[in-house]
Amino acid sequence: MLQRIQSIWLLLAATCSFVSLKITFYAGNIIAEQGATNGVGLYSEIKGMDNPILTTAVGVICLISIFLYKNRKQQIKFCIAAFFVEISLLIFYFYLTKTFKEGTIAIGAAIHLLIIIFILLAIAGIRKDNKIIAESDRLR
Repeated sequence: MLQRIQSIWLLLAATCSFVSLKITFYAGNIIAEQGATNGVGLYSEIKGMDNPILTTAVGVICLISIFLYKNRKQQIKFCIAAFFVEISLLIFYFYLTKTFKEGTIAIGAAIHLLIIIFILLAIAGIRKDNKIIAESDRLR
């Protein structure tokens, strides 16, 4: 199970997903409400805990797909599902950044980029295994 490189990529993606619950994605001043004084914004951060369901879903899907090593088609489907959940999470985060008057992207954004890269590398490894299996079946 762990001797396959895609299992390591999926484990790294799951770890990054769980770590992103605590690490800041975006930080800055929220646009002042009408009751605020002189347009001063309130400092706020966007973290994985702003949407813990999707954040943990990516990690759990990656962990489950590690143990589907005998069924590569289903493993690819799980990886694709994790990819699209991560993309929807990023879209949600960028939608939340519109409520900020000013701010900066934090290190958490790089972690989410790493999650996407790890999932894509895992999909490539699974497809490589499929190709090797198909070639060995052809030789029989």
